[in-house]
Amino acid sequence: MTFPAAPAERIVFKYENAADLRGLVNVLTAFRAACLAEPVTSGLPTQLVPDGYRIVTRAVHMWGKEDGSFPDTAILSKTGEEDSDVAGGYPIIDFTLPTAKLPDGACSVSWKRRWRQDYPDGASRLSLDMAASLSARVSYYLDATLLSKPNDTFAVADSYSDLTTWRTECKATRLCRFDVNARFDQQGIDVTIMLRGEVEK
Repeated sequence: MTFPAAPAERIVFKYENAADLRGLVNVLTAFRAACLAEPVTSGLPTQLVPDGYRIVTRAVHMWGKEDGSFPDTAILSKTGEEDSDVAGGYPIIDFTLPTAKLPDGACSVSWKRRWRQDYPDGASRLSLDMAASLSARVSYYLDATLLSKPNDTFAVADSYSDLTTWRTECKATRLCRFDVNARFDQQGIDVTIMLRGEVEK
């Protein structure tokens, strides 16, 4: 007996998109829903679009107008424009829809936010805390295993950046690999999580 697949559920940001663990949890939750839970299909962005967000192509998001340069893309955007999404500190969910050349499509979630939007005097303390605890949080919230070599030590610095590769369950019965590219500096947070595709168990 087979049952029809349940439709993907709309992404819900449970927390304020603040420059702390609340915002990071929103990003990790969005990545799980958009990139890991379901295969990327042309209808997936419409099913997932968060309340208050809109769907635009990559051309509209980057340049403010449709020029046909990225037809097989869908961006879930709070404002409809990259600059204003970044200025507002809103997560951006980016899909490349399946094509003959890229049958599985592609998916990523990015988030940039300035400390001063939430913590006028917390830059040095927060950047170290977020950088040092990032791997533990990715592992916990995405039930993921780190594949790349972890940082051995953390010394106090003005900026911290890291590119890590992970593996976790995806699409109910498979394993997927993803990268986390993160930078924390005196200005704020810059995190992109990108799906790299399925891997053998």
